[in-house]
Amino acid sequence: MPKPRPVKLSWLIRTGRLSEFSPTALISEKLGIDWLMMFDEYVYGPGPGIVELLDLILRYVKPKSFLDLFGGSGALSKLASLRGARKITYIDLYPDAAILNLKGISGVEIIKGDAMDFSRFGIYDVVAADPPRELINRLLEEVDDLRKIFRKICLIWIGDVDELEERSTLLEGRRMLKIIRAWGDCFATLWKPGFGDIVKHIKDLMEYG
Repeated sequence: MPKPRPVKLSWLIRTGRLSEFSPTALISEKLGIDWLMMFDEYVYGPGPGIVELLDLILRYVKPKSFLDLFGGSGALSKLASLRGARKITYIDLYPDAAILNLKGISGVEIIKGDAMDFSRFGIYDVVAADPPRELINRLLEEVDDLRKIFRKICLIWIGDVDELEERSTLLEGRRMLKIIRAWGDCFATLWKPGFGDIVKHIKDLMEYG
């Protein structure tokens, strides 16, 4: 299998591998993300659901610190920086694109490592996790441990709408947790006391406009 590598967004568009009108391309250009990671000809980039939902969370919560688990291209870390977070930790096994995209941004620490080892990275105001599909269930099984590493809100991608039912049993009976749907994807949104109304308002904005 070819080694994962960073590729330029402009090259992806020029060669027809990515449409300039695709959500990934438009979001990347808006955030100033010039590099994406390519895995065996498949390109990973920021999706509209998690970016829009996290943007609302950042605007309402105004966190000072942000933890980006499975950070990929670094788009979410870049967004957190633009929204005022001053301490940002990015974690991914393949940070090559993020190193290029986040170069020169103060307050950002890039860690090449296993994001499932999240408990050793400290406590943050807001945590976002965008795991690969094969790790979603494992991450959801550790929701109680995730609660220990954030002060305000934690956002977790849990797959598309068709996958929600199969994962709902992992979340049943959990307090201070809502599922929010955005752009065909579903997200588990956890919060600490005092932030429930914000999560409910954001869910209404995303799902009802």
